[in-house]
Amino acid sequence: MGSVAGLGLYKGVANVYGIKLKGVPAWFLHRTHHMSRAPTLNRKISVIVDAMMALLFKRETVSLWSMHEPFTEFQAAAAPPARRIPPAA
Repeated sequence: MGSVAGLGLYKGVANVYGIKLKGVPAWFLHRTHHMSRAPTLNRKISVIVDAMMALLFKRETVSLWSMHEPFTEFQAAAAPPARRIPPAA
């Protein structure tokens, strides 16, 4: 049959039935392959919507700085509340 691979947004390579593709056509074939292998209609629609969103919008960027010290947020949330000292009258 062949093989397909996505190499990023709008980039891919494919070799299907001896036909070699690269770029957007191979990327589209890769996305189509994922959609065809999804087990339920709900999942198939999800894959199609994801591909459409990738065509229309740029990827989101997020900061991964919290991965540097992952337990800091948990420690802050688990710490007992600070005791409040009433102001002197």
